[in-house]
Amino acid sequence: MNKERSVFGRAGAVLAISISLIALAASQARAQTGEGGGWYIGANIPLMFIDDTESFTSGENFVPFTLGYEATTLNEFDTGYKIGGSFGYAFESGLRIEFEAYHASAEVSKLFYNDIAVPLLNFQLTESTELPVSGAASQTATMLNVWYDFDTAGQWTPYIGAGFGELAVDFGDVEYDTNGLAQVVANAITSANGLPNIALPPGFVPELSPKDTTSAYHFGGGVSWELSDSTLIQLGYRYQASGDIEYSGLNENASVNALTEQKTHFIELGIRYRL
Repeated sequence: MNKERSVFGRAGAVLAISISLIALAASQARAQTGEGGGWYIGANIPLMFIDDTESFTSGENFVPFTLGYEATTLNEFDTGYKIGGSFGYAFESGLRIEFEAYHASAEVSKLFYNDIAVPLLNFQLTESTELPVSGAASQTATMLNVWYDFDTAGQWTPYIGAGFGELAVDFGDVEYDTNGLAQVVANAITSANGLPNIALPPGFVPELSPKDTTSAYHFGGGVSWELSDSTLIQLGYRYQASGDIEYSGLNENASVNALTEQKTHFIELGIRYRL
Protein backbone atom coordinates (compact mmCIF):
# COMPACT_ATOMS: atom_id res chain seq x y z
CA MET A 1 0.00 0.00 0.00
CA ASN A 2 2.85 2.41 0.79
CA LYS A 3 4.37 1.59 -2.62
CA GLU A 4 1.10 2.47 -4.39
CA ARG A 5 0.80 5.74 -2.49
CA SER A 6 4.38 6.60 -3.44
CA VAL A 7 3.67 5.87 -7.11
CA PHE A 8 0.54 7.99 -7.27
CA GLY A 9 2.22 10.70 -5.23
CA ARG A 10 5.13 11.00 -7.65
CA ALA A 11 2.84 10.97 -10.70
CA GLY A 12 0.68 13.67 -9.14
CA ALA A 13 3.77 15.73 -8.36
CA VAL A 14 4.92 15.56 -11.98
CA LEU A 15 1.48 16.73 -13.15
CA ALA A 16 1.35 19.56 -10.62
CA ILE A 17 4.88 20.76 -11.48
CA SER A 18 4.07 20.59 -15.20
CA ILE A 19 0.93 22.71 -14.90
CA SER A 20 2.68 25.21 -12.62
CA LEU A 21 5.65 25.65 -14.96
CA ILE A 22 3.43 26.06 -18.03
CA ALA A 23 1.24 28.63 -16.28
CA LEU A 24 4.27 30.54 -14.97
CA ALA A 25 5.92 30.55 -18.39
CA ALA A 26 2.75 31.80 -20.04
CA SER A 27 2.34 34.64 -17.57
CA GLN A 28 5.97 35.70 -18.05
CA ALA A 29 5.54 35.68 -21.82
CA ARG A 30 2.53 37.97 -21.54
CA ALA A 31 4.47 40.33 -19.30
CA GLN A 32 7.42 40.47 -21.70
CA THR A 33 5.71 40.64 -25.09
CA GLY A 34 2.26 41.90 -24.30
CA GLU A 35 0.85 39.23 -26.62
CA GLY A 36 1.47 36.01 -24.70
CA GLY A 37 2.52 32.71 -26.12
CA GLY A 38 0.45 30.03 -27.75
CA TRP A 39 -1.28 27.14 -26.07
CA TYR A 40 -1.45 23.86 -27.99
CA ILE A 41 -2.52 20.25 -27.72
CA GLY A 42 -0.91 17.34 -29.50
CA ALA A 43 -1.06 13.61 -30.16
CA ASN A 44 1.34 11.04 -31.56
CA ILE A 45 1.32 7.36 -32.55
CA PRO A 46 4.96 6.31 -32.90
CA LEU A 47 6.75 3.01 -33.30
CA MET A 48 8.61 1.77 -30.22
CA PHE A 49 11.85 -0.22 -30.20
CA ILE A 50 12.98 -1.53 -26.79
CA ASP A 51 16.65 -2.50 -26.58
CA ASP A 52 17.40 -6.06 -25.49
CA THR A 53 16.96 -5.79 -21.73
CA GLU A 54 19.33 -7.45 -19.27
CA SER A 55 18.32 -8.00 -15.67
CA PHE A 56 20.01 -9.55 -12.66
CA THR A 57 17.82 -12.37 -11.33
CA SER A 58 18.38 -14.11 -7.99
CA GLY A 59 16.39 -16.58 -5.95
CA GLU A 60 16.38 -18.94 -3.00
CA ASN A 61 14.73 -22.34 -2.73
CA PHE A 62 13.67 -23.11 0.85
CA VAL A 63 12.68 -26.76 0.17
CA PRO A 64 14.19 -29.27 0.86
CA PHE A 65 16.94 -26.90 2.11
CA THR A 66 17.89 -23.28 1.52
CA LEU A 67 19.89 -22.87 -1.67
CA GLY A 68 20.47 -19.59 -3.47
CA TYR A 69 21.05 -19.11 -7.19
CA GLU A 70 21.50 -16.20 -9.61
CA ALA A 71 21.60 -15.47 -13.34
CA THR A 72 21.58 -12.74 -15.96
CA THR A 73 18.24 -12.61 -17.76
CA LEU A 74 17.91 -11.28 -21.30
CA ASN A 75 14.57 -10.21 -22.79
CA GLU A 76 14.14 -9.43 -26.49
CA PHE A 77 11.14 -7.43 -27.76
CA ASP A 78 9.21 -7.09 -31.01
CA THR A 79 8.49 -3.65 -32.44
CA GLY A 80 5.83 -1.97 -30.31
CA TYR A 81 3.58 1.07 -30.42
CA LYS A 82 2.91 4.16 -28.34
CA ILE A 83 -0.19 6.34 -28.07
CA GLY A 84 0.29 9.69 -26.39
CA GLY A 85 -1.16 13.14 -25.90
CA SER A 86 0.34 16.46 -24.85
CA PHE A 87 -0.68 19.91 -23.65
CA GLY A 88 1.74 22.80 -23.70
CA TYR A 89 2.70 26.39 -24.32
CA ALA A 90 4.86 27.68 -27.19
CA PHE A 91 6.82 30.93 -26.87
CA GLU A 92 7.65 33.29 -29.69
CA SER A 93 11.33 32.64 -28.85
CA GLY A 94 10.93 29.02 -30.00
CA LEU A 95 10.79 27.45 -26.55
CA ARG A 96 7.97 25.04 -25.79
CA ILE A 97 7.06 23.54 -22.40
CA GLU A 98 4.56 20.71 -22.31
CA PHE A 99 3.01 17.98 -20.19
CA GLU A 100 2.74 14.59 -21.90
CA ALA A 101 1.06 11.31 -21.01
CA TYR A 102 1.32 8.09 -23.01
CA HIS A 103 0.77 4.34 -23.06
CA ALA A 104 3.04 1.94 -24.96
CA SER A 105 3.23 -1.82 -25.47
CA ALA A 106 5.55 -4.38 -27.09
CA GLU A 107 5.54 -8.18 -27.31
CA VAL A 108 8.31 -10.04 -25.48
CA SER A 109 9.74 -12.35 -28.16
CA LYS A 110 12.57 -14.19 -26.38
CA LEU A 111 13.75 -14.98 -22.87
CA PHE A 112 17.28 -16.22 -22.09
CA TYR A 113 19.11 -17.07 -18.87
CA ASN A 114 22.90 -16.60 -18.91
CA ASP A 115 25.70 -17.04 -16.35
CA ILE A 116 23.58 -19.24 -14.08
CA ALA A 117 25.38 -19.78 -10.77
CA VAL A 118 24.93 -21.35 -7.32
CA PRO A 119 27.49 -19.50 -5.15
CA LEU A 120 27.17 -21.84 -2.15
CA LEU A 121 28.19 -24.84 -4.30
CA ASN A 122 30.69 -22.85 -6.39
CA PHE A 123 28.66 -24.00 -9.39
CA GLN A 124 28.21 -22.13 -12.70
CA LEU A 125 26.69 -22.81 -16.13
CA THR A 126 28.33 -20.94 -18.99
CA GLU A 127 25.86 -21.88 -21.73
CA SER A 128 22.75 -19.81 -22.47
CA THR A 129 19.32 -21.28 -21.74
CA GLU A 130 16.22 -20.11 -23.64
CA LEU A 131 12.71 -20.48 -22.23
CA PRO A 132 9.41 -20.09 -24.11
CA VAL A 133 7.77 -16.70 -23.52
CA SER A 134 4.73 -14.85 -24.86
CA GLY A 135 2.68 -11.74 -24.14
CA ALA A 136 3.18 -8.00 -24.13
CA ALA A 137 4.99 -5.71 -21.72
CA SER A 138 3.54 -2.22 -21.40
CA GLN A 139 4.61 1.13 -20.04
CA THR A 140 2.60 4.19 -19.04
CA ALA A 141 4.27 7.53 -18.39
CA THR A 142 3.70 11.15 -17.42
CA MET A 143 6.46 13.44 -18.66
CA LEU A 144 7.43 17.11 -18.44
CA ASN A 145 9.09 18.11 -21.72
CA VAL A 146 11.02 21.14 -22.93
CA TRP A 147 11.43 21.61 -26.72
CA TYR A 148 13.08 24.27 -28.83
CA ASP A 149 11.86 25.09 -32.36
CA PHE A 150 14.42 26.59 -34.77
CA ASP A 151 12.92 29.43 -36.78
CA THR A 152 13.49 28.80 -40.51
CA ALA A 153 10.95 31.39 -41.71
CA GLY A 154 9.27 28.59 -43.64
CA GLN A 155 6.80 25.75 -43.23
CA TRP A 156 9.50 23.30 -42.03
CA THR A 157 10.72 23.74 -38.43
CA PRO A 158 13.42 21.52 -36.86
CA TYR A 159 13.22 20.99 -33.09
CA ILE A 160 15.21 19.40 -30.26
CA GLY A 161 14.40 18.79 -26.62
CA ALA A 162 14.35 16.61 -23.53
CA GLY A 163 12.06 15.61 -20.70
CA PHE A 164 11.71 13.69 -17.45
CA GLY A 165 8.92 12.03 -15.50
CA GLU A 166 7.42 8.87 -14.05
CA LEU A 167 7.34 5.54 -15.88
CA ALA A 168 5.11 2.61 -14.85
CA VAL A 169 6.17 -0.73 -16.37
CA ASP A 170 3.78 -3.72 -16.44
CA PHE A 171 4.80 -7.30 -17.32
CA GLY A 172 1.49 -8.75 -16.11
CA ASP A 173 0.52 -10.10 -19.56
CA VAL A 174 3.87 -11.86 -20.12
CA GLU A 175 3.64 -15.64 -19.70
CA TYR A 176 6.58 -17.96 -19.03
CA ASP A 177 7.48 -20.89 -16.76
CA THR A 178 8.22 -19.36 -13.35
CA ASN A 179 10.00 -22.61 -12.41
CA GLY A 180 12.24 -22.34 -15.48
CA LEU A 181 15.43 -20.97 -13.93
CA ALA A 182 15.16 -23.05 -10.74
CA GLN A 183 14.50 -26.18 -12.85
CA VAL A 184 17.62 -25.53 -14.94
CA VAL A 185 19.66 -25.22 -11.73
CA ALA A 186 18.14 -28.39 -10.24
CA ASN A 187 18.77 -30.38 -13.44
CA ALA A 188 22.38 -29.21 -13.65
CA ILE A 189 23.12 -30.09 -10.04
CA THR A 190 21.52 -33.56 -10.19
CA SER A 191 23.23 -34.34 -13.50
CA ALA A 192 26.62 -33.23 -12.17
CA ASN A 193 26.21 -35.62 -9.25
CA GLY A 194 24.90 -38.55 -11.31
CA LEU A 195 21.38 -38.28 -9.91
CA PRO A 196 18.08 -38.42 -11.81
CA ASN A 197 16.41 -35.10 -12.58
CA ILE A 198 13.64 -33.98 -10.27
CA ALA A 199 10.68 -32.08 -11.76
CA LEU A 200 9.67 -29.13 -9.61
CA PRO A 201 5.90 -28.99 -9.05
CA PRO A 202 3.97 -26.23 -10.86
CA GLY A 203 4.10 -22.97 -8.93
CA PHE A 204 7.09 -24.03 -6.84
CA VAL A 205 8.79 -20.71 -7.63
CA PRO A 206 6.46 -17.72 -7.10
CA GLU A 207 5.51 -15.34 -9.89
CA LEU A 208 7.33 -12.03 -9.94
CA SER A 209 5.32 -8.93 -9.08
CA PRO A 210 4.23 -7.67 -12.51
CA LYS A 211 4.50 -3.89 -12.01
CA ASP A 212 6.95 -1.26 -10.87
CA THR A 213 7.23 2.51 -11.22
CA THR A 214 10.46 4.42 -11.69
CA SER A 215 11.83 7.68 -13.06
CA ALA A 216 12.68 8.17 -16.73
CA TYR A 217 14.24 10.76 -19.00
CA HIS A 218 14.38 11.26 -22.74
CA PHE A 219 15.96 13.47 -25.38
CA GLY A 220 15.44 13.75 -29.10
CA GLY A 221 14.47 15.92 -32.01
CA GLY A 222 12.65 16.08 -35.31
CA VAL A 223 10.93 18.39 -37.74
CA SER A 224 7.42 19.83 -37.95
CA TRP A 225 5.52 20.95 -41.04
CA GLU A 226 2.93 23.73 -40.87
CA LEU A 227 -0.14 22.29 -42.53
CA SER A 228 -2.19 25.40 -41.69
CA ASP A 229 -2.09 28.38 -39.32
CA SER A 230 -3.34 26.16 -36.51
CA THR A 231 -2.14 22.65 -37.40
CA LEU A 232 1.37 21.19 -37.55
CA ILE A 233 2.45 17.67 -38.51
CA GLN A 234 5.68 16.45 -36.91
CA LEU A 235 8.09 13.56 -37.36
CA GLY A 236 10.66 12.91 -34.67
CA TYR A 237 12.91 10.54 -32.78
CA ARG A 238 13.53 10.26 -29.06
CA TYR A 239 15.69 8.06 -26.85
CA GLN A 240 14.32 7.18 -23.42
CA ALA A 241 16.06 5.58 -20.44
CA SER A 242 14.49 4.41 -17.18
CA GLY A 243 15.74 4.19 -13.63
CA ASP A 244 15.95 0.86 -11.82
CA ILE A 245 12.94 -1.44 -12.25
CA GLU A 246 12.53 -4.13 -9.60
CA TYR A 247 10.26 -7.18 -9.34
CA SER A 248 10.00 -9.76 -6.55
CA GLY A 249 8.04 -12.80 -5.46
CA LEU A 250 7.75 -14.98 -2.34
CA ASN A 251 5.93 -18.13 -1.26
CA GLU A 252 6.55 -20.98 1.19
CA ASN A 253 8.90 -22.74 -1.24
CA ALA A 254 11.09 -20.02 -2.68
CA SER A 255 11.81 -16.33 -3.22
CA VAL A 256 12.85 -14.58 -6.43
CA ASN A 257 13.99 -11.05 -7.36
CA ALA A 258 14.85 -9.28 -10.61
CA LEU A 259 16.47 -5.87 -11.16
CA THR A 260 16.60 -4.23 -14.59
CA GLU A 261 16.40 -1.01 -16.65
CA GLN A 262 14.84 -0.16 -20.02
CA LYS A 263 16.31 1.71 -22.96
CA THR A 264 13.70 2.64 -25.58
CA HIS A 265 13.73 4.30 -28.99
CA PHE A 266 10.64 6.04 -30.41
CA ILE A 267 10.05 7.09 -34.02
CA GLU A 268 7.11 9.45 -33.75
CA LEU A 269 4.51 10.73 -36.16
CA GLY A 270 2.31 13.32 -34.51
CA ILE A 271 0.14 16.39 -34.82
CA ARG A 272 -0.01 19.68 -32.88
CA TYR A 273 -2.99 21.99 -32.85
CA ARG A 274 -2.69 25.62 -31.75
CA LEU A 275 -5.56 26.69 -29.51
